Amino acid sequence: MKLILISIGIIFFITYTLPLIWAKINIGNVFGIALGILFVITGASFDLIMQLCKNPAIRILLIFALTVFIIFLISFIITLIKIIVHCSGNATCENVIIILGCRVKGKVPTRALVSRCSAGYEHLIKNKDSIAILSGGQGADEEISEAQCMKSVLISMGIDESRLIIEDKSTSTRENLEFSKKIIQSLGYTGKIAIATNEYHLYRATLIARQCGLNVSRLSGRSIRFLRIPAFTREVFGIWQLMIKKMIKRR
Repeated sequence: MKLILISIGIIFFITYTLPLIWAKINIGNVFGIALGILFVITGASFDLIMQLCKNPAIRILLIFALTVFIIFLISFIITLIKIIVHCSGNATCENVIIILGCRVKGKVPTRALVSRCSAGYEHLIKNKDSIAILSGGQGADEEISEAQCMKSVLISMGIDESRLIIEDKSTSTRENLEFSKKIIQSLGYTGKIAIATNEYHLYRATLIARQCGLNVSRLSGRSIRFLRIPAFTREVFGIWQLMIKKMIKRR
């Protein structure tokens, strides 16, 4: 059991640490690394823990901690399954798509942003009358806005500039969708809309879109394989945060 726990911990630690070579740290990485360390410590201290369990008070405390962890794990898995179920695209012939912004390194798009643009590109090619709203502001470490970067990417792919509308003031997914909604309303469009983002982000983006009063379908941009686990993990906490905020508002 000691070896199993330590091995699991090392796997978690490596899985969530390696992506930091290519991507910024986020709550997904922090959680995975912390969980890995916990498994290693538990495995290394397994004999001591077994000794402590002989004390009734400590045994009750450990059982309580284990119960809380199991409840947390079940909730985590249920949320993760929902994210995975909604990670594929279902858009067909929507006339308006919103491509959600993502980090830009100076003036260079990240792979995540390029994949979102690629998902939008495929839809624009299939639907010649459709237009795209490119939504994303400029961060402190970005030389241009995410929207402007996406425009350059899509034009380089062969999409006509006249089909691209820039929204470059937003700083979050919610603002992406709220500001894009205003543009859509100004166009007088009332039909169904598609949103393009990375697969791990689609479920949360769809939920936020509904809260903003948008009826949306999905366009899925594939993320880099070795970055997916931390990204999907992060989204679980993003969904929980969204649910908590919704509950607070209801009160």
